[in-house]
Amino acid sequence: MAQTTPVSRAQFATLFSVVFLDNLGYAIVVPYLYFYVEALGGDAFLYGVLLAAYSLASFVFTPIVARLSDRYGRRKILLAGLAVASFSYFVFGVADVLWLLFLGRMLSGTTAATVPVAQAYVADITTKEQRLRYLGLLGAAAGLAFIFGPAIGGTLSSLYGYGVPSFLASALAFSNLVSAFFLLPEPASFNAKRTVLSLSELIIALRKRRIVLLLATYFLFFIAFVVSQSTLSPWLQLVFGFGSLQTGLIFFFIGGVSVLTQAVFLPALNRKLGRLTLIGLGIACLVASMLILSVSTNFNVFLAVTAVFSLGFGIQIATLNTLISLNTPAEAQGGALGVAWAIAGAAQSIAPVLATGSFTLGVSTGFVGLAFMVSAIIGLLTVPLVYAFKKQSHSVKHS
Repeated sequence: MAQTTPVSRAQFATLFSVVFLDNLGYAIVVPYLYFYVEALGGDAFLYGVLLAAYSLASFVFTPIVARLSDRYGRRKILLAGLAVASFSYFVFGVADVLWLLFLGRMLSGTTAATVPVAQAYVADITTKEQRLRYLGLLGAAAGLAFIFGPAIGGTLSSLYGYGVPSFLASALAFSNLVSAFFLLPEPASFNAKRTVLSLSELIIALRKRRIVLLLATYFLFFIAFVVSQSTLSPWLQLVFGFGSLQTGLIFFFIGGVSVLTQAVFLPALNRKLGRLTLIGLGIACLVASMLILSVSTNFNVFLAVTAVFSLGFGIQIATLNTLISLNTPAEAQGGALGVAWAIAGAAQSIAPVLATGSFTLGVSTGFVGLAFMVSAIIGLLTVPLVYAFKKQSHSVKHS
């Protein structure tokens, strides 16, 4: 059972840093990854495949690693993940051929489990009432990474080449490993001998209708989000002539709105609206923003729309993670959140190829916003799932 005493600042600061770093390693390459692939002889399609390779590795390894944290402890898994992350960023930085880019990104994908393990750690040390707040703050850590990561990556890559940002990420991962070793103990509530659900028991727990509906929503939400995100760099280059520096500044703006949403707006909105209403608001923001962007190439409209989109993303990710945690047994937090993150990885494997394919088709047919329209349509598909979850939750509450 989660503790009722205040969460340790040192513990949470270290967890915040872990999540920040994991997302920084991903975000720092976003502005220049497309150009890095081009420099090594690749094209837009191969860029999409490279994005998918990261997510495929995440999909395969995340549930395994997160489940191991239920059995052997959060601290050990987090330390191992940081060590591999540091090495993966170094490999990516020294890459001078495409296969090394793929190796670096796939190694980095195997460490994506640090995020659900950190979330499970938070579930171990918080009450149900505290959880949305602290999971929202972890989401803000990801948002901060998308503020600083693309800005750092875009600036350093334009000044010093594509390897330097990755070497910085490697050094940061190693420093985070050192700080976690000294500052992050195993959660006091975690007992290595406590009951851990067997694989069959975990599957039964995750097959409950409410969890299935949440995981399906998670899957479609991430596809919609990543389709739009993956489209952004080539779309900005085509429509506005932006390079890696300008693209990095755009992601800086998007990350800033996401941080404000999850750290400041979300707790206040939750007190007034409730979690299910929040999900509906998040869907509305995502769909409306993508529909507008699909038919507009005005820069001022673009900035306004991306702010709305970022608001929707911040609401959705924290609320869905909280609902998955609250509907899962305490002894399966790592496994359940790991499965959710693996589902996100599966979505991220599909979405970049879908994004680049629909973007290319849109350009060839004169509809440059086609990929954003695809994102909006996929976002709409989550509406009946959320409605079914609401009905199921209501019937369970009154049974």
